[in-house]
Amino acid sequence: MSFSRGLRLFTKTTLALASAGALLLVALTSMVVMGFGGTAQLQTTDGHTTLRAALSDVSAGKREADVGQGSGATVCALVFGAAVHRGALPGPGISRRVGTAARLYREGVLQHIILSGGKGGVGVASEAEVMRDVALQDGILAGDLTLEESARSTWENLLNSRPLTGSCSVIIGISDRYHLARIAYLAGRQGWEDIRTLPSDLEAPWYFEVKSIGREVAALLYYMLITHVYPIDEISQHDIPDTMEPDVLGLLITKSDHLVCQLIY
Repeated sequence: MSFSRGLRLFTKTTLALASAGALLLVALTSMVVMGFGGTAQLQTTDGHTTLRAALSDVSAGKREADVGQGSGATVCALVFGAAVHRGALPGPGISRRVGTAARLYREGVLQHIILSGGKGGVGVASEAEVMRDVALQDGILAGDLTLEESARSTWENLLNSRPLTGSCSVIIGISDRYHLARIAYLAGRQGWEDIRTLPSDLEAPWYFEVKSIGREVAALLYYMLITHVYPIDEISQHDIPDTMEPDVLGLLITKSDHLVCQLIY
């Protein structure tokens, strides 16, 4: 094969791969953005907030239109941890997420709240501990809180919290809106199909959210690969802890609120 033919083949192959990569990035970005609204259906009527029953609720025997206060169902929230500052101070992500859970608790939508998040380093309080302090200040009773303090990632938030939901009729995962698509995808990979997602009432600053969308695209790509390469019960061994900075497919995933992803060129 002549040099010119080889060069043309190389160029075509490179362009094809670049196009495929661009399409994949667009698809993953769309997946993240489409998840912004979450899957939990809240309805407010005359100042009273209810959670609309899903098909899974109906099949489980909860045939009333709404679930929540007065329905007999126990609606639980799973609040995902975020950065802890200066040892034990809640970062903005924790305040947004716990604040949303506290509002729904006061309105009678939530009956129990699971706070999930481990320690980001030595001498730092666990994310769950810090979230508990915020929750108590927001009026949530200590008896209505359960702490999960060993999770180092979104995968482990879900994996470690699921055994704590035995008394819950409905589970709502609460986090910032840019995080919801990954929560839903990883829950599905773990076989937790009936968990719903809900964005925090307040949004992160736009510049942080733009960066976070890039992070989520990278994280989704990574998890799509490893959850198809390794058995599900081995994923934690290949997970992305907050304290690690693995170089995966040219994407550096580092800690910032949860994980910060930057393209390496």
